[in-house]
Amino acid sequence: QGMALRTGDTGEATHADATCTSHDYEVIFRANSGESLPPVGFGESDIVVDFGTKHDRVPHASDGDGIDLAWQRQLVDASRTWDASKFRLAKIQLATTRDGKQAPVLSLGLTTYREHVGTCTTSRPIGDRNALRDDGVANHGIQNAHLASALGVECVLETRDGGVVLLRRSNGVVGSVGKWNGPSGHPEPSKVFFRDEKKNENDTATNVRARAELFASILREVVEETGVPFSSLSPPKLIGAMLDYFGKPDLLFRVKTNLTSREVLEKCETARDAWESDSAEIVEAPGRREKNHTNEVHLAHNQELSRKFWRRCPVSMAATTRAMAECLSSL
Repeated sequence: QGMALRTGDTGEATHADATCTSHDYEVIFRANSGESLPPVGFGESDIVVDFGTKHDRVPHASDGDGIDLAWQRQLVDASRTWDASKFRLAKIQLATTRDGKQAPVLSLGLTTYREHVGTCTTSRPIGDRNALRDDGVANHGIQNAHLASALGVECVLETRDGGVVLLRRSNGVVGSVGKWNGPSGHPEPSKVFFRDEKKNENDTATNVRARAELFASILREVVEETGVPFSSLSPPKLIGAMLDYFGKPDLLFRVKTNLTSREVLEKCETARDAWESDSAEIVEAPGRREKNHTNEVHLAHNQELSRKFWRRCPVSMAATTRAMAECLSSL
């Protein structure tokens, strides 16, 4: 039926759950440790992008007033919101390449942040959002046909001494305020297309540039939100993809830095986009506790938050972050 989860009154869990029984997200793709797939995720050259207008959102009869009113509500709630072009993830699937390897194929179109607000957030009434999904299935055989499906990115940032960097979202951001997540944001089509350049169908060069932006964007977000220098970062690895409760997709990456946990926390204090979070903490990286036979506790790592991260607690962790923890657990 497509990639969109059914919408409820809100996209947030309403109670604590130590064992992740919340259903406000869905992992729709993951890398694993099978023989045919990379054990630590997919690099940039390992994935395929199919970009074109055929993957754009299908307009809906309610778009005019529906999106306009939702956008005005959004501006009242978050005045720093601005509109911009975004990539649209129509679907992601594994396919076999000519050399016999399996590779994730991302079908990408274009949308806008305004369309995202008007189709995939609580700024649009629940009845309208459900109607978009129902009409998508009835008229096009897929729930997300009329949804923006604006593609985001988030990453697990691992430190040299076995930590994962988490940031608590401030009141100045949209969505999951007060919850913990990794560095996150959106790939920018403006980095791919020049001025009013037309979108080219089946253009290899465009596909390659769009793919490069997916990986470059998460590194930019890490640098801007944590202050960690670009030179200290490893090439990103794609470990999964998820949908939140509203049907918004995110690609999930794994990035490592050669800085220690304490050094990263110091950098976070002066990051360019430090306003987006009100606190930074370090939790245990995957495998650290299993390898640590001395039961040593790393003083820079928040042990309580580590437990909530790995248990995927919906009260403390954003949906994207819980999806990351789930993908990490399968590597």
